[in-house]
Amino acid sequence: MAINDEKDLKETEHPPVKWATPVQRVWAWVGVAYMVILVLLSTFALAHGAYLRGISGAMLSPALFGLGATAILRYRQGTGRGGLPACILISGASFVLAVGNLIEAIPTVLGQL
Repeated sequence: MAINDEKDLKETEHPPVKWATPVQRVWAWVGVAYMVILVLLSTFALAHGAYLRGISGAMLSPALFGLGATAILRYRQGTGRGGLPACILISGASFVLAVGNLIEAIPTVLGQL
């Protein structure tokens, strides 16, 4: 009986593995960044009894980094619209805004610690 069970296990077909695309991986990392930020914010709120103020710029930055990376990846895959100028414009604006938001938010947050 055991031999037939092993044979049946080998004969069963498994569905093929579908790997995540690079764009899906970028947005998964954006999700990880948001989870870390939310855990740190809730831990701070529980420890100090108040939420941080002025953190909206830092909360927007992961999404802007993800948007810029997605524009570059879509251009490299050949699925992006607008060609190279649109890729440069979207990714450049996203990265500049993300860094600007971080530069503005970090001193505000550090001042409240």
